[in-house]
Amino acid sequence: MKRSLLLLSTFWFCFSLEAAPIQDGVLQISSQDLIEHSELIPLNGNWQFLYGEFVSPEKSSTAKWDILTVPHSWQDTKKGDQVLPREGAASFRLSIIFPEEDLKKEIGLLMPDFASAYKLYYNGRLVYSSGTPSVDPSAEIPKIKSVYLPLRVEKTNTEILVQGSNWINNFGGFWQVPKLGTLEAIYREKLITQSRESFLFGGLLLIGLYHTGLFLFRRKEKSAFYFALFTFLLTLRVALIGNRLVLEIFPDFPWESVFRLEFFSFYTAVPIFLMFHRSLFPEDTFSWVPAAAWVLAIAYDITLLFPIGFFTKIVGPFQIVTGIGLLYVLFTVCLGVWKKREDSLLFLTGFFAFGITVGIDLLWDKLNLRGINLSPYGLLVFTLSQSLVLSRRIARAFRKSEILGENLRITNSALNILKDNLEVLVREKTSELNHSLERIRKDLLVAQRIQKKLFPENVESYKELKYAVKYLPRDEVGGDFYDIFEISPGVYRIFLADATGHGVQAALVTMAIKAEYEGIKFGAKDPGFCLDLLDDKFQRKFSSLGTIFSSIIVDIYARENRLVYASAGHPDQILVHSSNLMNLRRTGAIIGLKNKKSYENQELDFLNGDRMFLFSDGVFEQFNSKREAWGESRLRNRISELSKEPIENIPDIVMKDLDLWLEYSQPQDDISLIAIERV
Repeated sequence: MKRSLLLLSTFWFCFSLEAAPIQDGVLQISSQDLIEHSELIPLNGNWQFLYGEFVSPEKSSTAKWDILTVPHSWQDTKKGDQVLPREGAASFRLSIIFPEEDLKKEIGLLMPDFASAYKLYYNGRLVYSSGTPSVDPSAEIPKIKSVYLPLRVEKTNTEILVQGSNWINNFGGFWQVPKLGTLEAIYREKLITQSRESFLFGGLLLIGLYHTGLFLFRRKEKSAFYFALFTFLLTLRVALIGNRLVLEIFPDFPWESVFRLEFFSFYTAVPIFLMFHRSLFPEDTFSWVPAAAWVLAIAYDITLLFPIGFFTKIVGPFQIVTGIGLLYVLFTVCLGVWKKREDSLLFLTGFFAFGITVGIDLLWDKLNLRGINLSPYGLLVFTLSQSLVLSRRIARAFRKSEILGENLRITNSALNILKDNLEVLVREKTSELNHSLERIRKDLLVAQRIQKKLFPENVESYKELKYAVKYLPRDEVGGDFYDIFEISPGVYRIFLADATGHGVQAALVTMAIKAEYEGIKFGAKDPGFCLDLLDDKFQRKFSSLGTIFSSIIVDIYARENRLVYASAGHPDQILVHSSNLMNLRRTGAIIGLKNKKSYENQELDFLNGDRMFLFSDGVFEQFNSKREAWGESRLRNRISELSKEPIENIPDIVMKDLDLWLEYSQPQDDISLIAIERV
C-alpha cells in the first residue's frame, strides 16, 4: 500500500513540474512555457475570489480578494463565519505574468463549462459572455458551454477577470480546468475535441440505426430493439455534453431545452440498459429490477417539467441508484461468466473497458493531469462489444436456420426416393402396424385382466362396513390403485393412490405402488407412518425415474366409532357425518417430491350411518364438449342429494351423471370412486 502511494505521488509530482502553480491568483509564465508546451497549460490553482458581488475591471486591483481553488465550486466553502451556498454571484481574478519575449504573441484560452453564466474580461476588456450573469436570480440568463478564445499577449502583467453567477445548478463556478496555450495548440485542441465527439456521435448513431434494422427484420430479437434505444440515448447525450455539438450546429437552440434533454437522456438510459441486460441474461437477472428503474426514471423525467434549479438539486439520489445498478449488472454478468452463459464474457469485457476508461479519466481529473479524455472511447468499445454480442446471437440463429434448411433438403431428397414406391411401402407398413397393433391389443387385454386381479373383490363384505367401488380406466389399463382390507378385528385400512398420467406407463407405476404397499401395510401403526414408509421406499428405488403420485390412507376403528387418515397431496375427500359434508384435507405433499416432512394424522368421528367417499381427481376433472368442467362442487352437491340412496348404488349413479355431462366426449383421466358406509 505504501509503495503504491509513493509511486502515485512521484507520478503526480513529475507531471506537476510542467507548469508553475497558481499561487494567490498569480501565475508566472517562463520564457519556455509557451514554446515547450505543445499542449495547453492548465490554469488550476488558487485564484483570487470574491463572493456576493461583481468586481469591475477598474476596481479589480484594489478589491479585497479571498482565495478559491479552481476548479472547485464555492459551495460549502467558508468566508469568515459564513458557509457559502450553491447559489449566488462571484468574481474570479487571475494575474498571468508573461516574459518580455512573449509580448504580441497570439495565444488561446479554453474556458470550460461555468455554472451557470459569466462574463470574461481580458485586461479590462469584455471578450466573451456566456449567458447573462446577475446578482439578481430573476435577471440571470443561464448558458453553460465551453469556448475556445483567441487572444494576444498585450502586456507582461495580464489580467483575467470572470464575473459569474449561479442560481440554478448544483455547483457554481468552473466545472473543469481553464487552459492557456498557443493559438496553434488551442485550435488543435478544439479540432481534436470536436472530431472525437463527432466521430463518437456518428459511430453511435450508425450502431443504433443498424440494430433498429435488425429488430425490424427480426421482431423476436427484443434485445436489438432495447440496445438501439440505448444507443440513440447515448448519441443524444454525446451531442448535449462536452462541447455540446447541438449548439455548434444549431446556435439558436434553446439552452434550457439542451439541459433538460441532457438529464432526460441520463434518466431514461438507465432502465432501458437494464432491460437490454435482462434480455441477454434472463436466467441470472430479476424482472422487477428494470421495472423499479422505470418507475424511478419516469418520476425523475416528470421533474424536468419544473424549473432547472429544482431538478438539479435532486439528481444525487438517482446517481447513487445508478451506481447500485451498475454493481448489480457487474455482479450478474460475473455470475453469468462463472456459469458459462453465452456471450457473458464478451459483455463483461466491454463493460470493463468502459469502466476502466472512466476510472482513468477520474484519476487524471483528480491529479489535474493533461491528456485526452478516454471515456468516450471506452463507451464506443462497450457499444461495439454489445453489438458483437447481438451479432453473435443473430449469427447463431442464422446457423441454426441453415442446419434446419439442410436437414429439410435431405428429408425432401429421401421423400423423393420413397415417393416412387410409396404405395408398396404404405401397404407393407400398414400390414406391419396392424400386426403390431393386434399384438399390443392382446397384450393390453392381458394387462387389463392382470390389473383387475390386483384390486380387492368388490363383492367382499365386512360386518361393520358396506362399500361399493367404481373403477373406470381411461385406456385399457389405468394409473389408479385402491385396496380395502381388515388389518385386525374391527379395524379396516382403505388405500387409494393416483399415479401421474394414464395408460401403460401409469399402470406400471400402480404395480410398483402395490408391491411396496403390500410390504408395509401390515406393519405400519397408523396412516401417517405408512405414508412415510411408502415415500421413503419410492425415494430410494424410483427417484431417478421422477415417479410421483398422490394417495390417501384411512384407518376405520369401527368399534371405537372413529377414523384416522393421512393424505399425501390427494384432493379433498368427502366425509358425511351426521348428514353434514366434511372435507378430508391433505396432510402432506405428494409422494416422490423429496419432501422431508412427515405426514400428519387426522382423527374424526365415524358413527353408524356415516358415509365416506374416496375418489381420484378423474371424477371431477372431466370436461365436456364445451370445455366445462364437472367440478368438485357438482360432485359434492350430487352426493348430498343421494344421502337417502343405498351406498351400493351411489357410484353407478354418479358415473351415469358424469356420462350425461360428457355427452359425446371421452373421459380425459382414470376414474376411481369408493363409497363406504358405517353399519
